[in-house]
Amino acid sequence: MKVSKAAAYSLHALMYMVRHTTQLPATTNTIAKAEGIPHGYLAKIFQKLVKAGFVKAVRGKNRGYVFAKSPEEINLQELFEVIEGQSLFDGCLLQHCECGGTPENCCIFAKWINATKKIKQLLAETSLVDAAWNHPEHRFYSLPDSLKTVKKKPKTKAKRSKAKVS
Repeated sequence: MKVSKAAAYSLHALMYMVRHTTQLPATTNTIAKAEGIPHGYLAKIFQKLVKAGFVKAVRGKNRGYVFAKSPEEINLQELFEVIEGQSLFDGCLLQHCECGGTPENCCIFAKWINATKKIKQLLAETSLVDAAWNHPEHRFYSLPDSLKTVKKKPKTKAKRSKAKVS
């Protein structure tokens, strides 16, 4: 099971905010550049984070986002479910099979439920703070073109043409 890019981006953005608490509020542009996340995509993710009550926007000269809820109180299960828009692992692993998907009539589904229950518990026990300080800082592999460094051409002196005056 892989979490979506949106969930991964949201986690990394909030971990950035935890690591840079003294520099908050932080703009989505600052976070996007620091983490290698497409800015437009991150701005949409932050709309969900605001709606969920995890962060709030600060207006004015020092605009950006701050935590609306303590990062110690935000767990990974809650974050992923907000971003994914649904509860994690509720469906059957074999979604398109005709068994009906109940633990009583499908041993695969019963094992899946037991395994995912442990994963949900692990995610519920892991706060943003735990994740931020126990995960290496890094950027995402694929940087948008706007964040890639642009090599500047060396400046050359323009040659002046001397026009003959008669």
